[in-house]
Amino acid sequence: MNANEHGRAIDLITQREIEGISDGDVRWLESHLAPCAECASFEQALSGAGQAVRSVTVMASESLVQTTRLKVHARAAQLREQQARMVLIGVSFCLGVLTSTFTAWIWWKCGAWVVDKLGLPSGIVEPGVLLFWLLPAVAIAILLVALPPATLENTVMFRLMKERARGVE
Repeated sequence: MNANEHGRAIDLITQREIEGISDGDVRWLESHLAPCAECASFEQALSGAGQAVRSVTVMASESLVQTTRLKVHARAAQLREQQARMVLIGVSFCLGVLTSTFTAWIWWKCGAWVVDKLGLPSGIVEPGVLLFWLLPAVAIAILLVALPPATLENTVMFRLMKERARGVE
């Protein structure tokens, strides 16, 4: 027998133990192992090693279990906080769009009145519409950045998010 057949047999033995092999490969391997003592002893050694590894019970220490449990709980709390923030950002965005749209509409009506009554050119009024359309969103963004997180903890929305997070647990 040549070295290529031995190499193929060893590869198939290893592969059979890990992921399985096709029926044709099984037949070839069995026909090769019958006369080849070297490959048959490799198969027995690998099978014995696998059984030895499976027979050993691995126990995690109490400190490892406790540490893992604490890290999992900390990560879950972090994910809940991130989800709560995403909801708050979404609500803030919707409120900003609504208030911006409302103030732009008001400015549009007021601007049209100013143009009619005072005879001003519309080129002066139109930039004001853009300014007042963006003003509420800018004001909300400034408040969110300027206020410390402790100030936001007592808001109604924050309390609702805490209750929602408790309900998920």
